[in-house]
Amino acid sequence: MKSLKILNTNQLKYIALVFMAMDSAFFAFPGLPSWIHLITRFVAPLFAYLTIEGFFHTRNRKRHLLRLWSAAILMQLGDFLSIFLLGQEHAIRDNIFLTLAVGYSVIYFWQKSRDEDNQKSTNIILGTLIFLIGIVLSLVGFPLGQHLILTLEGGIPILFLMLIFWAFYGKPKKQVSIFCLWSILLFIGWGPDLNISYYKSFDNWFDMFCYNSDALSFLFLPFLLLYNGQKGSNKPIHKWFFYIFYPAHLWLLHLLALFL
Repeated sequence: MKSLKILNTNQLKYIALVFMAMDSAFFAFPGLPSWIHLITRFVAPLFAYLTIEGFFHTRNRKRHLLRLWSAAILMQLGDFLSIFLLGQEHAIRDNIFLTLAVGYSVIYFWQKSRDEDNQKSTNIILGTLIFLIGIVLSLVGFPLGQHLILTLEGGIPILFLMLIFWAFYGKPKKQVSIFCLWSILLFIGWGPDLNISYYKSFDNWFDMFCYNSDALSFLFLPFLLLYNGQKGSNKPIHKWFFYIFYPAHLWLLHLLALFL
């Protein structure tokens, strides 16, 4: 039987980028079908999973961490700038770099506490503090001024995904089992309302379901069946394309929405 594991890291990233652009267009241009948001729910979880893969395969974790934080800070500054240049209606509010940077920071310090006896307690405390900050940013955000609120895109679902796949790395059955259990609890506690009778029509309920589908982070799991564990080409373009494409496509879409 032919193996299903046919996609490497680079190929998965480019597939995710296509669907990410679809979701960004959905928010930039109101009126697009709500199912677009639903079918893109695998994108952020997939990037989070691949970030964990990168954590265990990178030659320099500190450099990887600094790259994520640099991208997160620049992206956040760009988001705040968009409020003044594009107005509240067309402002950019996405920053998955920040979520990935926070999650990576937590596992960076907790992994150091596993690997190094020196400053073990300090690393545990630092990782835990960053984790708690991530929870606060996920739930309530942090106000930085009028119309400026710092939040984590994907929030709690993405943070816990990263922690679960880090904690049980090298044990794929445990990773998936624990994540599925977490996903069930997340869906019950945070998922969309399943009682269709409360809504005027099935279409109204379906729109609500699609809009409130962030708890469906488990939708990325089928891609694990296709992932062969290989990175693909080492050409620099494959490393940097996501960092460039992510802010560029958001600015392009929101500028188009402003002028069209």
